[in-house]
Amino acid sequence: MMSGTMSASMVINNILVAASEFIIPDRMEQLKLILFMNLCDYTFIKNEDSTSLIKSDDDTFEILHDWQNQLIIDGKTKSTIKQYGYEIKNLLLYAGTGIRDIREKHVIGYLTRGKVQKKWKDKTYNSKVRSLRAFFKWAYEYDVITDDPMKRIKETKEEYRMGSILTPEQREIFRCCCKNERELALVDLLYSSGGRVSEIIQLNRDSIDLSNRRVNIVGKGRKEREIRFSAQAKVHIEGYLRSRKDDSQALFVSQKAPNNRLSADGVRYILKTIQSRDVRLKGLQISPHTFRRTCGTDMINRGAPAEMVQKKLGHTKVDTTLQCYAKISQEAARDAERRYGVAG
Repeated sequence: MMSGTMSASMVINNILVAASEFIIPDRMEQLKLILFMNLCDYTFIKNEDSTSLIKSDDDTFEILHDWQNQLIIDGKTKSTIKQYGYEIKNLLLYAGTGIRDIREKHVIGYLTRGKVQKKWKDKTYNSKVRSLRAFFKWAYEYDVITDDPMKRIKETKEEYRMGSILTPEQREIFRCCCKNERELALVDLLYSSGGRVSEIIQLNRDSIDLSNRRVNIVGKGRKEREIRFSAQAKVHIEGYLRSRKDDSQALFVSQKAPNNRLSADGVRYILKTIQSRDVRLKGLQISPHTFRRTCGTDMINRGAPAEMVQKKLGHTKVDTTLQCYAKISQEAARDAERRYGVAG
């Protein structure tokens, strides 16, 4: 005897509640996505003796597949495609319905829950809004949906907060804590190039011009730019490459066989290890981005034009550079006025 039907989202939520006692929080999000991707096209029918499932008429999976294909054609990176898919699937899981039935109220509820319960920061909130907006704009333009639920959803105003930077003294202490050429090469290249960690780890031996101390890197949006690095970085990169016994083309690799290309997490681990060697660095927030931020800060404080810093860091718009470093340049100007001006 049939006692009713259950949507995939209801079944998934029941599974997650039951599993929460045994699975760590970091794994719960992965489990949720796996369940949703495999069960979103089904409706469950509960019988007295068992629970069966039938394929529903909802074409959510097919729509998402078409959307991902469009992103590939548009040249989006794998990380961007993954992020977009993650946000859409989370919204659908929250709403408990298919793409064609999503309404503005579902989006508002999803975003509100994130702000209130999950304490999303403004930057996180806006990133999710942009991901959802891009998808539903595409869905509306291609007649997948008859109304765009994102048309009245606005981003929130972000209060930019500058992250930590290293003083010249702290940076030198950090360098002195390095124990081998790989560590010195990595630290000096991160700082002097101003590159993102994702850009640094994709470099190959043959892509770097040591003679002229420059390298072409592929940044966000697959945009290529040339960046220069310091003589210090050159010396230690040369020393590191001479010490290598492996055949990997990657510029930075793990120390143990099979000497895989160093990952972003691997870089973070190396930096944390270096930091732990001196008590004077204790408590500092040091990440790969700290060196990039310090590079931009030092350039601004030395009088470099914003356009030059923009080009160095690979910002799409100079406004981004100004937003990131305007406060620093103002503080530098005030310091210069105190030291050299008549304001006292």
